[in-house]
Amino acid sequence: MAFNAKRNDNDKALHGAWCSIMGGQFLIARAGNENYLTAQERNGKRKASTPGERQRSLYKSIAEGILLDWRDVTDDQEQSIPYSVDAAVEVLMDNPELVAAIMAEANDFENYRRDDIEQQAKKQ
Repeated sequence: MAFNAKRNDNDKALHGAWCSIMGGQFLIARAGNENYLTAQERNGKRKASTPGERQRSLYKSIAEGILLDWRDVTDDQEQSIPYSVDAAVEVLMDNPELVAAIMAEANDFENYRRDDIEQQAKKQ
């Protein structure tokens, strides 16, 4: 079987794919996408002087370029938390294991394959 150069869905890579993580649903764009890289520069990743500033800058960049939306995310009172960049930064700051899971999904290229890739493979 030959290498299929059209196997990736660039729209999903930039605009996200829904992934289930720890009971919530998260819309996650591919790591390294142009929006994430731009957010890193805009948020001062290289200018942050303390570990806390670097972490907040990183998480804001993730919230702007990788974690694009969510469903079924609640607070300790089981009240729904609407998605916003600021809310996402706070949730990420409080949940480092969620950050790791989101970045693992963002680096899983299978999440960004074209939906019709299996049918393409069968034609060959």
